[in-house]
Amino acid sequence: MPKNGDTNEKFGFYKNLCCGKEVVVPEGKQFPDCPNHPNLPTFWKPLADEKIVQLGNRSDSHRAAPRYQEGDQIRVVGPDPNSGRQGVVIHVLEREHDFVHRYDVRFLDGTTSRYFGFQLELIQSERKSA
Repeated sequence: MPKNGDTNEKFGFYKNLCCGKEVVVPEGKQFPDCPNHPNLPTFWKPLADEKIVQLGNRSDSHRAAPRYQEGDQIRVVGPDPNSGRQGVVIHVLEREHDFVHRYDVRFLDGTTSRYFGFQLELIQSERKSA
């Protein structure tokens, strides 16, 4: 099982064992420290070992709710030029053919970028608690 500092030999999706954070690590890149436990040993489990895809037709009633909502304050995580930057979700996109949400994020300097949910981490939600 790879740990932080190891060089990834194959593109993949990984979850750390300490707190369940998920990242994408491209081939040839180093596995990162855990964002919640920097400078400590972090072991990364490939998500391919888990059941992450369900094949077949899905009806609209089985669509997953978006992980983030407009107005949520987030942080970019994983290998990305904007990693560590904070921003606000300004738009949630869902394409009918792939059931994957994408999130437009505006950073404090006014720039925007589009991300998948696994590339973001919630800082503060604008959702109403029941």
